[in-house]
Amino acid sequence: MSEALSLLPSNGVLVELSGQAPSPSKDFHQFTISTSNTIWRTWNITLRNDYRRLNPTESRQPAEDFAYDERLQYDVRRVFGNNTLEYVKNLCLGQIDYLARLPTPLLIYLVSFLELEDVASLAQTSKQFYEVCNNDSLWERIYEVHCDTVTDEMRSLAEQLGWKKMFFTNKLQLQVQLRRQRIKSPDGEGRNGDTFITD
Repeated sequence: MSEALSLLPSNGVLVELSGQAPSPSKDFHQFTISTSNTIWRTWNITLRNDYRRLNPTESRQPAEDFAYDERLQYDVRRVFGNNTLEYVKNLCLGQIDYLARLPTPLLIYLVSFLELEDVASLAQTSKQFYEVCNNDSLWERIYEVHCDTVTDEMRSLAEQLGWKKMFFTNKLQLQVQLRRQRIKSPDGEGRNGDTFITD
């Protein structure tokens, strides 16, 4: 459990959201959820030409109380949407998304063990996992697992195409690409030493 807790930020903040309330309101809101409490701040925006400065209002309460605060839940849903509300409710109940908080290199390592269909599905779950599942380092690992030989020449081509495109390129097309790269090379070496791609 101590290892999981070490994934949390040192200040305890799990998520911080900010946004403007739906029209016709112009008010601006900020919502901070930490391991211990929730903080809801509101800046009232007025178009009236008066000289009063409206200070932001702040509501602070223990995180576990959020599940019973229907008014605050209504405000979160109104400003940030129902999906965000459900996510925040889970955080306040202690259901913290530790997987999403892992360092990117470790996530890439874990995802590399998934079946290709699962990688495609995971990429659709969030922006973070979309980026992880399309990371070039991930596809380099996948390529190395599925291909018997990865030559320096193939690595050079991958720098141009990207490992994901290399992986999904038809093997015949890949042979053509390698041959073109070989012809373009300044010294012209390797024209007679073809690299063959095998399963």
